[in-house]
This record gives sequence, C-alpha cells and structure tokens, in this order.
Amino acid sequence: MKKREEIVNGNMANSMEELRLLGKQMENMRDEQQLEETNRIADPQQFDDEKTE
Repeated sequence: MKKREEIVNGNMANSMEELRLLGKQMENMRDEQQLEETNRIADPQQFDDEKTE
C-alpha cells in the first residue's frame, strides 16, 4: 500500500488492494441522518442546472 504522501487525489484506484480499501471507507461513511445526530452537515449539494452569468 502507498504511503499517504504518495497518494494523489483524483486518480482511480491502481490496484485491487486500493479498491478494497476505498470500498471499506465507503461502507463506513455516515448518512445525512447520522450526521445530523452529531450536529454536522453533509457536503453541500451541487446542481448542474444552476445558471451562471
């Protein structure tokens, strides 16, 4: 497994080991209701249909 300093954000998983690790991280992600219970908010939603001027 790569060291944290060697990991580049935005790249796809390069090995099956990395893919399994990402899957475990996703399983442990909290949903919106769980975040509200600890007074936290989820990342803001992004909309594609927003008008830009």
